[in-house]
Amino acid sequence: MEQGQLQIMRSYLDNVQMTLDTVHYTKVGTNWRYRFENPEENRFYFIREGSGWIRLRGRLHHPKPGELLLLPAGAKLELGLCGEEERFGKYWCHFGAKVGDVHLFQMLDLPFSIRVGDEDWLERQFRALEALYRSPSLTAPLRIKSVLLELVSYYMEEALRQQDSQGIALAPSAAEGKITAVLHYIDTHLSEGITVEELARQMHFHPNYFMPYFKTMMGLSPIAYITRKRMDKAKELLRDTEVPVTEVAEAVGLELAYFSRLFKKQTALSPTQYRRNARGPRPEASSVSVPD
Repeated sequence: MEQGQLQIMRSYLDNVQMTLDTVHYTKVGTNWRYRFENPEENRFYFIREGSGWIRLRGRLHHPKPGELLLLPAGAKLELGLCGEEERFGKYWCHFGAKVGDVHLFQMLDLPFSIRVGDEDWLERQFRALEALYRSPSLTAPLRIKSVLLELVSYYMEEALRQQDSQGIALAPSAAEGKITAVLHYIDTHLSEGITVEELARQMHFHPNYFMPYFKTMMGLSPIAYITRKRMDKAKELLRDTEVPVTEVAEAVGLELAYFSRLFKKQTALSPTQYRRNARGPRPEASSVSVPD
């Protein structure tokens, strides 16, 4: 590994923020099959029994017991069982790993499966993570981060060891290190009309090259990413301030009528309804099951 690439990757790891969404042990049903076009979270799957298949970025893999899989956010994913009699038994967790607004595993190129040497140790890590996830302890959030960092570190170290130091590399588009300037520009110009051409100029790219570059890095087109950031800022203003809806629309660079339509399309609520709900009692969690 080149020293320059090593320093860039160390910088990413130094700034990564880890969050846990959920963790469980599950023995899936015979109809277990899912497809995710652009998953928002990373997944660890530690296979304990059964067999199935996973297609990630167009590559097909048949994981076996004793494998640990890392399925990154933003990567098209399909998964299912090999037959009606097969049932996957697995520890799994959904987690976030970001450097700023960028998913860590969109900047690093890793294998999506490793062989686990000490399965008992890894099982203890997942059990500890699940116990902490349910714990009301003050320090549980810190300990959760510690276990997640341990799991990611273990995965990366094993990827390097098992693939003769070739198991980790900078993702091709991350090597140029230019995306941060674009993200900062978007964050500081949400109240203005932002064009793809202007974003491309920030990187000295032609727009036709910039658009696929950006989507490779972020998992979204520039317009979709800008829309998401505008909606995030609008939600924050509606939730945490008394700013009138008209000024919220101005703050995110949209005409009021279009802002209201777009906001309702994204959230199923009008801006006024969202503000009212955000400040009232939180609704009970939906009973609809979420695929793991």
